[in-house]
Amino acid sequence: MLLAACAGGGATPSGDIAHPAGGALVLRMATAGGFIEPQTGFSQVPSVSVFGDGRVIVPGAVDLIYPGPALPPLLVRRLSEPGLQAVLHDVLATGLFATSRDFNGAGIGIADAGTTTFSLHADGRDVTVSVYALGTVDLSNPPPGVSQDELAAHRALTRLSGRLSSLDSWLPAGSWMDAAWQPFAPEAVRLLVRTADADAPDQSGIANQLVPWPTADDPATFGDVAAQPEGARCGVVTAADAATWLRALMRANQLTRFTAAAHRYQVTPRPLLPDEPRSCPIT
Repeated sequence: MLLAACAGGGATPSGDIAHPAGGALVLRMATAGGFIEPQTGFSQVPSVSVFGDGRVIVPGAVDLIYPGPALPPLLVRRLSEPGLQAVLHDVLATGLFATSRDFNGAGIGIADAGTTTFSLHADGRDVTVSVYALGTVDLSNPPPGVSQDELAAHRALTRLSGRLSSLDSWLPAGSWMDAAWQPFAPEAVRLLVRTADADAPDQSGIANQLVPWPTADDPATFGDVAAQPEGARCGVVTAADAATWLRALMRANQLTRFTAAAHRYQVTPRPLLPDEPRSCPIT
């Protein structure tokens, strides 16, 4: 860790680390990209999000059944200030968050992998560190052209990824305000809507569950035209419409189709986190 700190060029503060308050984002780890379908990429949520009020939001476990649930489960638990400080000190101890950096060298030998991005807003820093193919690089036999500094970053960030994904296993006593993880109820949901009238039956032989479109809007004109998949539309529901959609989606699965005016629609949801804009991606 000390070597990583020297290479990264960042000192770890010895006292409390200043950070935003309330619902402002302090720390996030998220993976995106790679060889995945547009709907899968659309529905991906960050692996870990930490907010100024101590809330930690992570994806919940999903049973290995088919079809799986339509709505990605999210869990929330609140850190105490000492717990939040312990997490921030662990991040800064890598020495990799002095400035924003991209580690893309593994792309020389590994195709179609995702990119993991760590975002930090604390200690007067607004830093993003992105690393391609984190966790898939054979560090004992790396692709040619990957520098020793980048290999050291892979080691440090792989360790950090594991630590952030298992906070319960190492945070000291008194780090949590809440006794256990609880379901997170988002205030807004982004929806990707695709006409499914011409879809072939699912290869599993399981029939589509048909459910009426739950809100008063017209799915044919919902939101705005999405970049992909072709013909899809994207919009965000909030307030009462979000609550209505959440109830419908919690009863739905991946094969559920929503119906309106004799048409079928596939709906891919993405719960929005407190800091995320109530809008669709611009591509």
